[in-house]
Amino acid sequence: MPDPVLNYDSSPIFRRHRSAAALPDSGSPFLHQWVGMPSRVTAVTTLLRSPLRILSVVLLLVFAAEVAVMFVLPHIMPESYGEAWKAILDAVLLTLVCAPALWWVLIAPLRRVAIQEHQRSQTIVANASEGIVTFDSDGTVISGNRAALELFQMDALELIGKTVRLAIPNLPLSFSELPGEFRLDAVRPNGSRFPVQVSVSEYPSETQELRIAIIRDLTDTQRAEEERLLMARQTEALRAQQMATLAQLATGVAHEIRNPLTSIKMLIQVNRSKFAEEGLPTDDLELVEHEIRRMEQSVNSLLDYARPEQGEFTKFAFQDTLRKAVQLIEGRCESQKVRLSVDVPSTPLLVEGDASQIQQLLLNLTLNALDAMPGGGELRIVADRAEGKVQIKVLDTGAGIDPTVLGKLFSPFVTTKPNGVGLGLGICRRIAESHRGELIGVNRIPHGAEFRLTLPCQNASLDHANQSQDSEDDAKVASHR
Repeated sequence: MPDPVLNYDSSPIFRRHRSAAALPDSGSPFLHQWVGMPSRVTAVTTLLRSPLRILSVVLLLVFAAEVAVMFVLPHIMPESYGEAWKAILDAVLLTLVCAPALWWVLIAPLRRVAIQEHQRSQTIVANASEGIVTFDSDGTVISGNRAALELFQMDALELIGKTVRLAIPNLPLSFSELPGEFRLDAVRPNGSRFPVQVSVSEYPSETQELRIAIIRDLTDTQRAEEERLLMARQTEALRAQQMATLAQLATGVAHEIRNPLTSIKMLIQVNRSKFAEEGLPTDDLELVEHEIRRMEQSVNSLLDYARPEQGEFTKFAFQDTLRKAVQLIEGRCESQKVRLSVDVPSTPLLVEGDASQIQQLLLNLTLNALDAMPGGGELRIVADRAEGKVQIKVLDTGAGIDPTVLGKLFSPFVTTKPNGVGLGLGICRRIAESHRGELIGVNRIPHGAEFRLTLPCQNASLDHANQSQDSEDDAKVASHR
């Protein structure tokens, strides 16, 4: 495949430049180092870093040449010549001295630097992994690198000189602003289409208006995205099927177990009252009643997970719901010596949903955090608004989430608590999803867990006349236990 990148080896100008740069062996290493082109290039590039320095060097060379000419001129100029001939000869000598000196000191090293930089940029373009194409205002391709030819499965003659729309049919040729980025379909000569991402920007040129396009093949990216979406749909379908099966199972369990448990509990309560009247011990009956209540709670949790309650959605300030949930856990925080801090903005964070369900979600998260800190610690609740969403973080300093359950944290019946059912976090996620939100849990560094709840934020503001007295309090709470 012909290389579309300019090949400087075929240019007579650059061949002459390279042959002139090769110095013969002078026998003096010091002289060779001083006179050699690489050393002068390095010296010039170090010295001439500003226009003022370049001007200073030029003036110094001209001054030195003029002084030399003034000393030499009286010895070579016949006395019979007039002042006019002296001026002409002075100018000729000055030109003959200054021109080679300027070329040797400035122009040749700078020219070589420019050639090297140009060759370096051409090498980078030629070996880039992404396709790079330059084209004019009419869309005619001026050049293309090797990756572009391989991407379009063309050779240089098929692409260069042709319109760029031959390979990218829908690429615009006029742009309101540059750089611009487009996601389009490209076409190969065999008619196959594939997705590409094209970034177009201006290409500096003094002769004509040029554009440079960087083309990236998105075939693998699109295939990976499609596979990810397919897996997500399959997972969601499997989850929906599991939920339907669980709902049927929960209904049967509730019917077959809850009613007998209610009857047993009533009989135990009656007998416990009789035993108390007769002075007999009732400890065993109290224990049985406690266990029956725990079984009823497990059955109710199973029903809540399988058939979540359809709440009544209204617009409310999140701060009010958060404050109610905090009030319910303040006593336990104090008894466990857990430092509680709540940080929310003063501006109302408006959320549309069921306030009681959101309160239940917050209560479950905070109680889980307290369960993880039986010996004390710090519980932080942070809420803020960003990009049209309300984000709530519940952070603790406990042992963190067990890595064995982190990947299936919200799956039913997954728990690390000795007496846990494993449905609480699943119910929390169901509530978040029913409010068009998201709930995730991660471990913190160096220890602790963080649960992030994201909910859509409503833009409308609350009417201050209808706000409750509690919402008029300072919304930024920092209470320490």
